[in-house]
Amino acid sequence: MLGYGNSVFLNCPFDAEYKEIFDSILFTVQRCGFTFRCSKEFDDNSTIRINNIIKLIKECQYSIHDISKVGLDDDSGLPRFNMPFELGIAIGAQRFGDKKQGNKEFLILESQKHRFKVFVSDLAGSDINHHNDEISKVVKVVRDWLSSKTTNNIPSGSIVLREFKKFQKNLPNLCRNYNWLENELTYREYLTLVITWIEFNTELN
Repeated sequence: MLGYGNSVFLNCPFDAEYKEIFDSILFTVQRCGFTFRCSKEFDDNSTIRINNIIKLIKECQYSIHDISKVGLDDDSGLPRFNMPFELGIAIGAQRFGDKKQGNKEFLILESQKHRFKVFVSDLAGSDINHHNDEISKVVKVVRDWLSSKTTNNIPSGSIVLREFKKFQKNLPNLCRNYNWLENELTYREYLTLVITWIEFNTELN
């Protein structure tokens, strides 16, 4: 289902180390009956990235921001500020936008408890959820947050986690059905497989 009130934007790293967390959030959002959105929708690079980010934030009432990628880049030796920057855009849209934008809600994630107070102290006092880079915690936090945004019956976090692991195990067979290779899946192809698997393998309410 598309629409502002059903869409969830994910702001996170896209590197290999974060991939399983990314995949688990994507699955959980879709399993909870929401529409997952992220900048990977614009993989063709035909438009300016920041314009895509602003468009996505504008189109989503909900957003998840994982600001845990604070280490120095191996190549440049510099920190990466994309995630806090995009969170700032979302907060600005909520505070200074119209009535519709004013009802935005955020889930902020970090890998280590209280570490954000050092590298982004302006968020002190905010409700930041830490996950220790553990998929089980990520799925539970996202599931529990989204369950408060809908009247639909959503399975408990441990059930959603079990379903995600089952989907991962079935992924090679699913790819073969589409004549795709798992290690060559595009974002849209992976999303298609998640949506299809949920539709035929779970009871949606």
